[in-house]
Amino acid sequence: MTGEDAGEVYVLYMDPNRRGEGVGTKLLAAITDQQVKFGAKFQWVSVQKGNAKGIPFYEAKGFQPDSECVGYGNTEEEHYVSVRYCREV
Repeated sequence: MTGEDAGEVYVLYMDPNRRGEGVGTKLLAAITDQQVKFGAKFQWVSVQKGNAKGIPFYEAKGFQPDSECVGYGNTEEEHYVSVRYCREV
């Protein structure tokens, strides 16, 4: 939980060999259930801009893009951008 009514999905990676089995969906559902029990009404996630696997996954789960920001931990040479997504839960 990152606030009284907000939960955050920090890291959710899937082994490429296991994609399409529903594991990611079940993990997200378990995280969501726990956050709802703690009072979450909104859920947030950051996805690297251009992430061809993560963005469609989260958008299919109802997340909508909210904003963009410089990627956390960027060095001066790196220019990664994170897209912040949110959904009601």
